[in-house]
Amino acid sequence: MNEKTIFFDAYGTLLELGNYHRDLSALMLKETKCGLDLDSFHAAWNDEFERMIFDIIKGRSPFTTIRAIYGISLKNAFLKHSIHIDDEQVNELNVICREFLDQRCSILPSARKIIEMLKKDGAKVGVISNGDNEELLCHLGDLVGLLDAVITSEDVGMYKPDPRIFQIALEELGVKACDSLHVGDNLRIDVVGAHKAGIGSIWYNRRCRPPRDGIKPMFTITDMNEVLEIVNLMSPKHR
Repeated sequence: MNEKTIFFDAYGTLLELGNYHRDLSALMLKETKCGLDLDSFHAAWNDEFERMIFDIIKGRSPFTTIRAIYGISLKNAFLKHSIHIDDEQVNELNVICREFLDQRCSILPSARKIIEMLKKDGAKVGVISNGDNEELLCHLGDLVGLLDAVITSEDVGMYKPDPRIFQIALEELGVKACDSLHVGDNLRIDVVGAHKAGIGSIWYNRRCRPPRDGIKPMFTITDMNEVLEIVNLMSPKHR
């Protein structure tokens, strides 16, 4: 690599969520008192959420924010179980979703140190996230001041794995794909998207899940500190 550039995903990578979506699904069932099976409802909501994202990427639907997608996919997940919730209730549940995210989201303990060490070594560091602006900047907190760029889907009107969001990030920092790496926890979103843009990928597989769908990241890590080792190995001073 020449000048190093490292892009990070936000939620699930620099920002810890735990079992956020499953726990949120349980909360939605509690709020609606509908008695559905948690596993079935959680799977349905996740499927609807991903379907909406990929419909936007493939041009079948217009862009809408992640917060709106949460509400629409939630409503559709209930409909799959023959339960109708009206728009007013969806809006109320969406507020609860935001509050729950604020409660559960925390900055990865090692994030600041890793970013500072990358910057000290001359790297440019950015975030490419499918999140919305207001929420993401709030959750990143003072990490924002360390970053050279924060690219959100709401900013550019497209979602990972669309390669264009990665290309916009490259252009904003004035760097080349071949000199960049993207770190993320989602194979279909982060790894596939980075590869489509010609960027090397680091899959943050903190739960040691097996690869799927034939997707092959350039590197796989279980500890975020391993990013530093990979970057150092690829740096010219180690050649």
